[in-house]
Amino acid sequence: MSKTMYGLAGKLLRVNLSTGTCVAEPTPVEIYTAYLGGRGVGAYLLTKEVTAGADPLGPDNKLIFTTGPLTGTLTPGAGRMNVAFRSPLTCAYSYSLCGGHLAAEFKFAGYDVVIIEGQASKPVYLWINDAKVELRDAAHLWGLDTHATEDAIRVECRDTRIHTACIGPTGEKLVRYAMIQSDYHREFGRGGAGAVMGSKNLKAIVVRGTGQVSVSDRQHLGRLTEDAYLDLAASPKAKLRRSVGTPEMIDGTNKLGYWGTRNFSTGYFAEASAINAASLQKDYYEGSMSCYGCPIACGKVSKIKAGKYIDTKIEGPEFETVGLLGANCGIVDQAVIIKATELCDQYGMDTMSAGATVSLAMECFEQGIITTKDTGGMDLSFGSAEGLLLMLEQIVKRQGLGDILAEGSKRAAEHFGVPELAMQVKGQEFATYEPRGCVGMGLSYAVSTRGGHHMFAPTMGAETTGDGSRRLLTEGKAAMVVDTQAQMVVVDSLVLCASMRFAMSLDNQMEFYRAVTGRTLKPVEARYAAEKIIAIERLFNLREGFTRRDDTLPKRALQEPVPDGPSQGSKVDLEPMLEEYYSLMGYDTEGWPTADTLKRLELEEFASILQQKL
Repeated sequence: MSKTMYGLAGKLLRVNLSTGTCVAEPTPVEIYTAYLGGRGVGAYLLTKEVTAGADPLGPDNKLIFTTGPLTGTLTPGAGRMNVAFRSPLTCAYSYSLCGGHLAAEFKFAGYDVVIIEGQASKPVYLWINDAKVELRDAAHLWGLDTHATEDAIRVECRDTRIHTACIGPTGEKLVRYAMIQSDYHREFGRGGAGAVMGSKNLKAIVVRGTGQVSVSDRQHLGRLTEDAYLDLAASPKAKLRRSVGTPEMIDGTNKLGYWGTRNFSTGYFAEASAINAASLQKDYYEGSMSCYGCPIACGKVSKIKAGKYIDTKIEGPEFETVGLLGANCGIVDQAVIIKATELCDQYGMDTMSAGATVSLAMECFEQGIITTKDTGGMDLSFGSAEGLLLMLEQIVKRQGLGDILAEGSKRAAEHFGVPELAMQVKGQEFATYEPRGCVGMGLSYAVSTRGGHHMFAPTMGAETTGDGSRRLLTEGKAAMVVDTQAQMVVVDSLVLCASMRFAMSLDNQMEFYRAVTGRTLKPVEARYAAEKIIAIERLFNLREGFTRRDDTLPKRALQEPVPDGPSQGSKVDLEPMLEEYYSLMGYDTEGWPTADTLKRLELEEFASILQQKL
């Protein structure tokens, strides 16, 4: 293992779509040791390789797929993969993670990293069959939805064991929040990676690998894995997640009044019992799905057994999807949410941004900003099932009002003359958590390097312990965000599923890292690497013109108290939390890492970015 390290496959694959070349290079081991893997390696490579001002939908942007050192091993929950890119939705740095089996297959084929650059002159797909790599014509696949694409490729490759990542019509039509679908049921969901892929005329990536991942100490890894399985089996949270999936969070979130409702006009949805986990379990669930190496199997298979949408079958819906296509749009019919999820999955768009953007249109309709003249006579009020499904169809086709909504809520709200009604940060829509009802999440949204998202620093668990009253206080939230974001960077870089935190502490994660790689990494060293990674992500954004003014929230979150429910009267007092966050991170009052901070983090190679402030 002199040229690489245990846990790595050993190769980086660079695919230049402009020239049609596919070249294998040695995996940059020194980058993996400094930045852990996954999200960290992606952040470093993207910042180094994508030039300032690169058009997110142009040939100079890149899609950098990265695995972690634990990927493809026995480690529970190590079935995820990261992709880094400049987002067409935010024009900021972005990353997205996908579960399933794709990541392990990349490693089995011999690749730790796959970099997609340039732009093909016609539709193609990438076929990786161990060391044999080629670009194939995809003209016959262009226009197909994600499921039809995967079906066709499986027939064409004559191998049911392949794993895929593909785009649907929304990616082809450059909908700014188009996603990349993997193996029918898993997604690189946020930020518009599917639009980047579509802009490159890349329809799909197909992988088949027959190799193995070298491990330093298989016996120790086996013991750690056995212990982790026992801990997960005993964890009440893991048991609940295994039973009903991520929708288990609906009741608690709504009860405390921080479930985004009707375009985040409030945090309490009175009709939540109609669309909660119990309703799914009672009327729709019929099975479970698991990602590679995961004992939880939180993916739930739902099927509509009667009514207008009979026989619609999906994996999900997830908690965030129920929130943003459901409560945030005022939808009280679970079957409608399942049908809307099917449309998003097959057409290839992020359910979260889609739901949040349609909810903006619904509020505009209720205020008279949009009328039936804009909707073709359709009622687009909150709660309109027909309106929701019609808008999703129009977004996919970029027809009528859908063409405006395909640009995302920020651009759409600006088009309608009401920018304050877009519930977003840096152009990316909130997750389903109402920040006024859980103010640490407000800070988390504001400082997130990829815009509004819950997994940058998911503080809601720590904020809602006990009676939950702490969630409305600003004190201590900056430190909480700093701590939680570091935890997530380590998880995203190893790469692990966040659910593994139910039973795997940072110390435990480092034991897995040592068993796989043979390298000893102390928790404090992992947190140091996490701080470096967050700084690089921020530096990318600063280079692209983002400043403190972008670390903020919409007017509604800052100035309008929650009108009703358990969080009534609350709003986000952001400034004191933001100032403390900057101080704790070693940033100046404008959110720039100081020269001393870059030196402490050994990031002097990026010091030239600081010159832009002068």
